Amino acid sequence: MKRLTNKQIETKAKIEIFSRIFGVDPKWATAIAFTESSLGLNQKSPTHCRGVFQMSTIAMKDLLYEMEKIDDDLIDIVCGIAFLRLLQKRWVSIEDATAHYCDPNDRSFYISKVLKLMEEI
Repeated sequence: MKRLTNKQIETKAKIEIFSRIFGVDPKWATAIAFTESSLGLNQKSPTHCRGVFQMSTIAMKDLLYEMEKIDDDLIDIVCGIAFLRLLQKRWVSIEDATAHYCDPNDRSFYISKVLKLMEEI
């Protein structure tokens, strides 16, 4: 492998950490990611795949569908946190992001409950 940029080194480290958490060979995961996107440097795909692993929407839907069958809290937690990150990037404030996490009919109750729990935690 050629000399890596700082961005590639950071991405490789993240892949190694999460690979170990999920019980996936870190070398395999890194090799796939490097093949797909040069560890995040080349993320454009003519087939509309996205990210370091160039995941297609079909692959993501398959993962989410399989989560219902597999009682795997770790995948659920990682996907949930990733979704919260997406909401926070989109809506910036915790309140606005929370408002878009719940049912629109429950927003004021839900936001109040989450903010109160955040103070207690």
